[in-house]
Amino acid sequence: MKPIIKFSWTAALIMFILHSGFHLFSQERTKVLFIQRTDTPPKIDGQLDDQCWKEIQPVSGFIQYNPVNGAPASEETFVWAAYDDKYLYFAFLMKDSQPEKIWAELTPRNRFQNNDSITVILDTYNDRRTSVSFTVNPKGVQKNSVETIWKSAARIRQDGWAAEIAIPFKSLRFSSSPEQVWGINFVRYLHRLNETDYWTEVKRDLPRLQQMAELRGLSGIKPGQNLEFYPYAGVRSSRWEEEKDDKLAVGIDVKYGIKPNLYLDITASPDFSQVESDPFIYQLSPYENYLRENRPFFSEGSDYFRLKTEQGFGSPASVRLFYSRRIKDPRLAAKITGKTDGFSFGLLGALNKTDYGSSQFGVFRITKDVFSNSQVGIYYTGVREETSTNQNVAFDYSFNFKNIYYLRGASIFCFDSSTDNSRNGIHMIQMNRWPDAGLQMSFGFQRIEDNVRLRTGYLNRIDFQAINGALGYAWRFNQGTVQRFRLNLSGSINENSYGLKVSERLDFSLNWDFFNRIDFNLQAFGGKSQYQVRNEYGKLIWNGEFLNNYGGRLDFSWDRGGFLKNLNLELAWQKRGIYNENFTAILPGNQLDLEASFSLKPRSNVEISLGADYIQQNLTETGEKIFDGLTYNASLHYQITHQLFISTRIIGETRESQYNFDLLLGYYLGAGSIAQLSFKTSRHREFIEVEKGHSTTFKVSYLLRI
Repeated sequence: MKPIIKFSWTAALIMFILHSGFHLFSQERTKVLFIQRTDTPPKIDGQLDDQCWKEIQPVSGFIQYNPVNGAPASEETFVWAAYDDKYLYFAFLMKDSQPEKIWAELTPRNRFQNNDSITVILDTYNDRRTSVSFTVNPKGVQKNSVETIWKSAARIRQDGWAAEIAIPFKSLRFSSSPEQVWGINFVRYLHRLNETDYWTEVKRDLPRLQQMAELRGLSGIKPGQNLEFYPYAGVRSSRWEEEKDDKLAVGIDVKYGIKPNLYLDITASPDFSQVESDPFIYQLSPYENYLRENRPFFSEGSDYFRLKTEQGFGSPASVRLFYSRRIKDPRLAAKITGKTDGFSFGLLGALNKTDYGSSQFGVFRITKDVFSNSQVGIYYTGVREETSTNQNVAFDYSFNFKNIYYLRGASIFCFDSSTDNSRNGIHMIQMNRWPDAGLQMSFGFQRIEDNVRLRTGYLNRIDFQAINGALGYAWRFNQGTVQRFRLNLSGSINENSYGLKVSERLDFSLNWDFFNRIDFNLQAFGGKSQYQVRNEYGKLIWNGEFLNNYGGRLDFSWDRGGFLKNLNLELAWQKRGIYNENFTAILPGNQLDLEASFSLKPRSNVEISLGADYIQQNLTETGEKIFDGLTYNASLHYQITHQLFISTRIIGETRESQYNFDLLLGYYLGAGSIAQLSFKTSRHREFIEVEKGHSTTFKVSYLLRI
């Protein structure tokens, strides 16, 4: 009965908050940008000498967000804005008293970091919840929050640097109203000062989209017939041991704007040859490792398919209702995403090829905006395989009140044809008070019952419930060496889903952020824990014996730019239980983890990255080393021109001498179009056999927009 009581308490708390009329943040727009229509559109070359800019009065008056929140910007920034029937135009002049220290890299699109840059943020629904952003650095390299087509150019001048941007209305989602009012803001980053400036004043503890300016004057604009075809054709030659596979591959992606704010995406016979190989991760526990999704069809618009509890419940991947990596080999997939009248939609279907036939995936997600910065949602996922089905339904919510308080939660029920569907729920709730500076605290409860089967998603464990809390304090400084300092004390009491204690833990951490972009973190923890092991049927059960668990961690990171672009170091040691090879038993031991990575930038268009992670496990009683292994990665990227690049990457591990090597030569034919030659070779161990092979692929993709 204990879980029922806790869940009823959760529901009562939500009802109390909803009916108590809590104060929700609301703020009037502090600035308004009146945009003008132009009959003489600018040439996008970064020169700022077009007639249309001479007829428009620029706006300025940027305000620091960081390091001194609310102070005037250290350098002046000027912005011009105009539009015609097809494009939204912006011009920027970034004054800089030390232009020789402007930092910019020549990289592929979306790949530069901590460069001098200027960003346009557009809230095209004016709902203070959703936005798209377009960023350009002084080399003219683009970065955007959604993958779409737009134009830009930039150049460094004697008085700073300048940029121009043209965004097609076809690349934006907005309502069909004849008179448009959008939210807008501009963000400038100055690398040499580590300074971020906004056009409006943006306070750290308030949602940034609530502090946007207004864009007025847009009228008579339409996205038009937004239809994009993205066909590809390629040839591939593969050799794997004694096997040969030579074939011609063709496929197509289609994007159709059903409405200005609702899009249909279809992919048929997708080819992911350009996607980087997955890293090697040692399997040191019976729990599945989480891997990031790199395939464009699934990564674009993924925000529409996220639970609200993915913000704030420990690991961001601990519970995901939809894990797109389950669709390993899609033959045909389609999705609809968009937003209208405060409702956000995500609908996805896929036919997946498997080793035993095929499976069909279906995903439906809808959220509704409520109050000024809160949402509620429902979610369904399902998969049908040859002999079984799995279906899951969820209700989730995120409420924000008094700016820095959040209440998030979800209830999920899983229905699997292989179980009796009792004790099949997941329930989560968390309350946070987490300002940038001052008192910080959180409280949460999570319960995952023992018959949960989530075959469409990701779940790191079952038969588990936890009560956790944290109390901390943060200080923010405007000058000196330390920019921000935070200390935090947190603890958790964990049980199985029947209410029997299985672990308890107490954590203490210190975090320093320095003005020179150095971050230093120190953590110590202690407690005791049981462990889940596999029984003779392969099912996870608790081992019933507590082992001491304590240790510490040091993290150091430095993002500095220049030749030594960044450096990351991590040292961790813990006393813990060590699994045997089959995860059927646990013994007392300790684990050492050393990780290091760094990137070199000998030229603005060349980057070399190296990294390694060493793990060692020893048994307490005998001191025997039962595991040690090193995973490593190295990459080189040479951006020869804005269009032509070559990239190589090797990842591997030492225990089984496995590796993947990728080589990619590419040439951008235009917006969204590319020709590429890729070579991949690898060595893998499958059970007791070692398999080696390589493949060479030439592929051309071309974007057609109607």
